[in-house]
Amino acid sequence: MIARLAFVFGTLGLGALASCGGSQPPVAPVRPRGTSIEIADFEVNADGIDRFASCPPPGEIGQDWYPPIPDWTPPADAPKVDNGGTPVTSSDALGRTPTERAIEDTRAQFRSCYNRGLVFDPTQFGHVAIVLRVGPSGRVLKSEAYGACSIQHDVIRCMEDVGKTLRFAPPASGKDTIVIPVVFEPRTGPDETGTQNDAYTAQAFVTLEHMRPELHQCESRQHGTNAWGVFDMALDAQGNVTSANIDPYNGDQDLLACAAEVMQKMKLPPPAGGKGKVLARITFNPRAGTR
Repeated sequence: MIARLAFVFGTLGLGALASCGGSQPPVAPVRPRGTSIEIADFEVNADGIDRFASCPPPGEIGQDWYPPIPDWTPPADAPKVDNGGTPVTSSDALGRTPTERAIEDTRAQFRSCYNRGLVFDPTQFGHVAIVLRVGPSGRVLKSEAYGACSIQHDVIRCMEDVGKTLRFAPPASGKDTIVIPVVFEPRTGPDETGTQNDAYTAQAFVTLEHMRPELHQCESRQHGTNAWGVFDMALDAQGNVTSANIDPYNGDQDLLACAAEVMQKMKLPPPAGGKGKVLARITFNPRAGTR
């Protein structure tokens, strides 16, 4: 069974102090309240297209919104020559790098994917990094998505499929990874409002997504079952998770218990005030039409 335990921040209670002789009562030291943040619903899908239901705050200038891209090795049987006869995307006479050329070559088709999604959700404004894994022949052997938020599952799948059609010059090392960051914003521009915890919250989003491989291991053990839970995590002064309780929750309890073990491995920066609280909802294999 999954324990339902409440996490409550203690507050400093001051009892009534008698004064005499005009002396002032002692002043209690002000203790920092700690850091409390919430992470949007993170959907873990069996097909590998994981996404946050809403985007993190922008954080600080230059702060990353997707985790470090893991290394990748082409399969042993990957073709060394591409006989497809398709045009090669590479650096050109204008001096554009393969990444710059890939961004240009996918711009119109990515927008087409997004516009189709607007029919079902006209308010979806978010971002996703489409990662292309290029094999020894220059063919894209795998397409992945990182840092996805507020964009529909089918839109992300469409952009991954577009990325797979690109062809590059055979990489000298036999493999390459190309990242195409895609951001869709409303005409009025991004929301610039925020709080003092924005940078910390943005980091927490990235840290949670970095746990994707282990969360998928939990999901694969339970053979694609459905479950969701709100993970209530306490942080110590070093940013370590000291407890990961789940309440409320629904679905496969073994899957959620496995996810709780993963959450306890999270490592965040030291929270202001010497302690912290993180609420994160994780949904495994959300059913079609539930969002």
